[in-house]
Amino acid sequence: MSNDIARECAMSSEESTAWLRARGVEIETVEDRAAAAAAARAAASEREEMLRSKSTREVAYVKISHDDDEPFDEREMVMGNEEYGDALARALAPAFAGGGTVDASKVRAEAMRTLGSAANAVSRAAIERETKDGKTETFALVHPSERNGWRGVYAYLDEVGMLKGLPLNRRAGALARECGFDGVSFYGDVYVGRVQTKPVPMRNVDFKLSDLDSSAAWMRAATMENVEYSAGLKELENAMGRNGGLQTINMSESGKARDGARFPGGQAEGYRWEQTEDEIELVVAVPRGATSKSVRVLFKPRHVVVKFNDEIVCDISNLYDAVRPDECTWTMGPDEVCVSLAKADDAVVWRALTVDPS
Repeated sequence: MSNDIARECAMSSEESTAWLRARGVEIETVEDRAAAAAAARAAASEREEMLRSKSTREVAYVKISHDDDEPFDEREMVMGNEEYGDALARALAPAFAGGGTVDASKVRAEAMRTLGSAANAVSRAAIERETKDGKTETFALVHPSERNGWRGVYAYLDEVGMLKGLPLNRRAGALARECGFDGVSFYGDVYVGRVQTKPVPMRNVDFKLSDLDSSAAWMRAATMENVEYSAGLKELENAMGRNGGLQTINMSESGKARDGARFPGGQAEGYRWEQTEDEIELVVAVPRGATSKSVRVLFKPRHVVVKFNDEIVCDISNLYDAVRPDECTWTMGPDEVCVSLAKADDAVVWRALTVDPS
């Protein structure tokens, strides 16, 4: 036995490994394999986190529970960096599923109030089918404007919360009053978020717990901004009335994007429609001489109904995309009702007025 071999036999395992490595022999121990596996896992985790940070972002919003004893809860929604529009409205829909059974008699009474005798055709099965899944309704606490940097603040609530008999949300109602809205009631849990509309495309941005402080800048300015917004709508309505309604306004630019490309539009029996980047303009024919007192218009996120003397003259459901009911308006022309539907997502170009529910 040579001296080198004899020396190797006398060494401990650690010494033997070191001795062999010193002579260029590659040796992988159990510990080496474990360390390499741990390093590989760490590298993979780092790559995954890096990819995640590049492809997604987190947006803060706040939950206002209907239970006064529960504190306000700041939450985060993870969304894609390229996910535009009001993603929060879509993400919250499942939160409004369940929570109570819709009172069919209340639904029918509401339908009778808005649709008249046509409500008799609404079956209980249809009511249950339409309300079983969660649907989000949005209420603009502050509309986007140049003054607030085109950042609107919205309350998100269960579209049929009242019909489910959900409890009154007093704190959400108080928030609405702080913003200048008296007599507004919310039912069930309410969420508050922020949407920035310019520069386009529209997207969700942070609304934090600190934004619910009464000293927050947006809340201090909310009442005045809402007064100015309402005054602007009234001024537009008066101008349209003086000029015989939407028909006499120059429509040559309606339906065109900023780059001059024309948006889809069309007509059907009893109405025609066009669109701009942020609204749908629906013109519904009514008997000549009709007054605003004889006309009623019902807005829902995917549904608009126009009635003349309690008779339905236009009933359009399954709208191509959602609209913001609290921002929709209508005015009278000499023989038509001019309806402006505020798009919930102004990044969406409507290819048609409605979609096939199937």
